[in-house]
Amino acid sequence: MAAVSAFYFVFLFFCLSSLMTVFVCVGLPFKAKGSPVILIPGDGGTHMLGKLDRPKVKHYYCRQRTSDYFNIWLNLEELVPYIIDCWSDNIKLTYNNKTRRTTNQIGVDVKIPHFGNTSSVEWLDPSKVSYGSYFAPLVDKLITLGYERGITVRGAPYDFRKAPNEGEVFFKNLTNLIEETYKKNDNKRVVLVTHSMGGPYALYLLNHKSQEWKDKYIKSLTSLGGPWTGAVKIVRVFTSGDNLGTFVVNALELRPAQRTYPSSAWLYPNDKFWDSKQVVVETPTRNYTLGDHKQLFKDLGIPYAYDMWLDTKDLIGSLTAPGVPVFCLHGSEVPTGEKFIYDDSHIFPDDQPIILTGDGDGTVNMKSLKACLLWKDQQKHPVLEKGFPGNEHVHMLQNNTVIDYIIKNVLMTPDNL
Repeated sequence: MAAVSAFYFVFLFFCLSSLMTVFVCVGLPFKAKGSPVILIPGDGGTHMLGKLDRPKVKHYYCRQRTSDYFNIWLNLEELVPYIIDCWSDNIKLTYNNKTRRTTNQIGVDVKIPHFGNTSSVEWLDPSKVSYGSYFAPLVDKLITLGYERGITVRGAPYDFRKAPNEGEVFFKNLTNLIEETYKKNDNKRVVLVTHSMGGPYALYLLNHKSQEWKDKYIKSLTSLGGPWTGAVKIVRVFTSGDNLGTFVVNALELRPAQRTYPSSAWLYPNDKFWDSKQVVVETPTRNYTLGDHKQLFKDLGIPYAYDMWLDTKDLIGSLTAPGVPVFCLHGSEVPTGEKFIYDDSHIFPDDQPIILTGDGDGTVNMKSLKACLLWKDQQKHPVLEKGFPGNEHVHMLQNNTVIDYIIKNVLMTPDNL
């Protein structure tokens, strides 16, 4: 017995010789010291599954039925020539101007997987090709610091095609996720880390919560590239489409789907903060200002887009302060579209225009990125705005300087600040 006792004494001494060894010896997890995190992605920033049982398809080579769900977004195999036309038709929405809501195409069932975990927001493409990296670098770094997927770092994916006015279920689930994450982590308040449109989505949630609830559950809102007052790029999305930043995709093939998304209308430059006389589209026959969107949509043959704009323009239209500490982070000094010119060589609207640029992150204009500074005079909580020169809208998520800043200045600070 004495020999056994001596063995356990030596074993225990060895275990106590380092903190990490204790966890290995007694089987305890290496717990994160920082605040729990919920990641809220931007437009296009989550997986989407689809199942088909379509009465008819656009082309003979398009799949009409599938036996199970497949990755309808983002699957690079779906973005190859010809097939992309099938994909675009499957992922379109149909707007009903009586119900003021959208529905999927007939015979298309769509669901958003893995709510609460990070698998839907780490990689855009489940095959994990380098092009599809999204929140993965941040999550990977957090794991090395003791964070655990599904416990201390979690994801809140949603149907990014829609605006918050159609997000009742999502916001209910997000509220439950925040409260559950708080309880799972010894009542530590939660940090919301958002990208792009995820920022306005989070703002919509916070604007509809009591200050008591926010004080209890939310440590801060950290936004990366938030388009707080919209982005001029959205004008080009409606006119000539957007190729998602990849040269292999024809923007015109994506345009039919992009034009049906209420989220696109929601991100149209906010008429309360932008100059309605600013010319954003120039053609040989007429110019369109930011105040001419009704006429622009009519001339493009998509008058329903104006109805979607009416439905969504006031969702965060006044830009009411969130009532929590804010870290407003964004790229800067990246050429960002401010005006789109169509001439005899760039036919409106079926060619890509000449783009005149200004400051921003390549997607969102600086005016919109910095709009969070308006909250400094609206709330008692601190509002910190910081630009990262040369950081592009999506690529900033892979930038170690940005990631380290979030960890040091947001997650590892005391919860009671």
